[in-house]
Amino acid sequence: MSDRLIELAIEALESKKAAIDVEIAQLRKDLRPTRSRRQVRARRTLKKSRISAAGRKALSERMKARWAEWRAERAKEAAETRKGGRRAKTKPKHKARPMGRKKS
Repeated sequence: MSDRLIELAIEALESKKAAIDVEIAQLRKDLRPTRSRRQVRARRTLKKSRISAAGRKALSERMKARWAEWRAERAKEAAETRKGGRRAKTKPKHKARPMGRKKS
């Protein structure tokens, strides 16, 4: 083929490519809306408290009493375990090896 014929073929293919690129861009635009037209989400509003101030105070006092009772029980259990006397002997972790022998 001559050089002129190859150049004409390249120009024709490039023009077809440009037309295809335009069609692809249009299809992508139709596929999803543009980002500038985004819908604005409504902000969450804080829910109104359903318990009165007096109710919150009473609940707080009950919870403080509950946890104080729990802490007292834990302290009592800890004191009882400390009264147990000496700790039980534990087994040695490794058996003592005689010093004269070498492991082969």
